[in-house]
Amino acid sequence: MRETGDYKTVKETQKEYEDPDYFYGEISTCEVDSHSSRPDSSKRIVVNSLPPLPPPLKPTHLAIHNNKKKPSPRWRVILLSSMITLVFLVLVIAIIALLLFGSRSNAPYPRVIRNEVSPFDIHPHSSPLLSKKYEVDISPNHLLTLMITKRKICLFEASTGDEVRSREQFLTEHIETAQLLYHSNLSHSGVPVHPLQFQRYVRSLGVDNDCHIVIYDRGQMIWSTYAAWVFKLFGHQRVSILSGGFLAWKTQMARSSQYRTDSGDEVPTGQGDLQSSWNQSLVITFDDVLLNTELHTYDMVDAQTKEEYTGEASGALYGHIRGAVNIPVDAMYDWKSNKWRSTAEIEETLKEAGLSRSRPVIVYCSTSLRSSMVWWVLKRMNYDARMYFGGWPEWVVRAPDDLKVLGKNGVA
Repeated sequence: MRETGDYKTVKETQKEYEDPDYFYGEISTCEVDSHSSRPDSSKRIVVNSLPPLPPPLKPTHLAIHNNKKKPSPRWRVILLSSMITLVFLVLVIAIIALLLFGSRSNAPYPRVIRNEVSPFDIHPHSSPLLSKKYEVDISPNHLLTLMITKRKICLFEASTGDEVRSREQFLTEHIETAQLLYHSNLSHSGVPVHPLQFQRYVRSLGVDNDCHIVIYDRGQMIWSTYAAWVFKLFGHQRVSILSGGFLAWKTQMARSSQYRTDSGDEVPTGQGDLQSSWNQSLVITFDDVLLNTELHTYDMVDAQTKEEYTGEASGALYGHIRGAVNIPVDAMYDWKSNKWRSTAEIEETLKEAGLSRSRPVIVYCSTSLRSSMVWWVLKRMNYDARMYFGGWPEWVVRAPDDLKVLGKNGVA
């Protein structure tokens, strides 16, 4: 029997343990040693060395790639334009609102209606309910309408300098719902009281910020116009004067039972909330008047009588500020008919005095009472009028002699 040996039908051409360089060498970089005498299966493979690695990158060479898409410059322009437009619109709206509401709250008087017969005569058929505007001079009929329709008015009778006599007259008879307004609580020798003192006083009379103040006196007019000027000076805007005063109300009372009066003390009222402030646009100081003698920015009006203006009156040292023109209260008010003079008469008087609406006016007298009456007329005629409440008494003491005109014995 034939011995069985190792049968190998396939001749092994690989070594049992291969050279590692065979597996890790790259064929493209290998070279075969053709000079070797070894058979093909045992030829040695020569592997070239790999190229050196590049030096490591330093942090300064690192580049960060942001894959986010950058916004287009066009959208930036559109966004910036939109923001600028929005800011511009807000500013325009703010300016318009300031002009509309600021001028309404700061304007001391409504503009005069030019087609009136008189700037102080209210048409009997005009209704105060048609507009929020109010008349600075109202007729008894207008006041009655405000009272019947329950408008929020604060009616005051302005006392004279003789407050004892004024109180006696008030307790005897006064317009219904009126309260007595004491002059000493408004002024001391022609100088207004402190705003806080005024605020405390009128609050005790029940005056609120939204009250429509209506003032009348017993026919002299200077007491009511001065009281109205003090209210305006301390920041209250809605102030009116009853044309003709108590006498005009009594005249209408004889014609109609709707016009009523009362007697006795005023009815106590609750505490008001008026906030007082100082309206600098209505006053002029001594220094302002002294400077005006050089700059001539203002026209000056002396509201004293003609005799006091020229220095011919006796009893005190009378005269006027150099450069001032004389417009006495008689030229503004007709005492016989107990009413303001007509528009034509007032315009003619102001024209003869050389006044112009293009220039502001300083008004003064010896006590501020008569100057308040002329001031009231000028404001109604749309003049920028201001009161020098120091007046002639302060000027004659403090001013240089060459700026005082004292009549025959004064400086020429």
